[in-house]
Amino acid sequence: MRKASIVTVSAFALFGSLAVAAPPPFNALPTFTDNGTTLTAAGSLNGLGGGDLEITIEATGTETVVCADPVGVDPPPATEVILVGSKVVTATANTPVTFADLVSSLPPAPACALAEGEGLAPSHDVSFTKAALKIRPVQTDPMLPPLKMLRCIQCTFKAPTLDGPTKPQHCLSMTMC
Repeated sequence: MRKASIVTVSAFALFGSLAVAAPPPFNALPTFTDNGTTLTAAGSLNGLGGGDLEITIEATGTETVVCADPVGVDPPPATEVILVGSKVVTATANTPVTFADLVSSLPPAPACALAEGEGLAPSHDVSFTKAALKIRPVQTDPMLPPLKMLRCIQCTFKAPTLDGPTKPQHCLSMTMC
């Protein structure tokens, strides 16, 4: 009896965890472009209903800064950053919603020490490891909290991105992030 209970509970836990993931709302995986210090996303989503939707990108990556090369100046250490950007699109019920040029924010300007009498031009880059696309209806009243999220699409990259187009290794669609 005890074995049967454990097996039943395990089966419910497995199927319950599978039910949390929503069916993918995209026609194809979203596309991403690493612009050096920002990440741009584009895609086409299904089954989101009608009205104005806010799509937010949260791009996570490692920022590296290389200061010009004066003697004795160490570059700042590489740090993880989360860059956020959003865009509003209008959706028609039962029609795919297409979005493009959804760009993350820029990281803060790098701080490099200045050599006496010189201005230094630092090299600044972010290598992205994951991105989340959050889709929710637009809240028209700024005094109210944001409306309930419709979808959260979390994508990971096989390796940190290099500048230019990059494909996610996989994306998972959920109703919450």
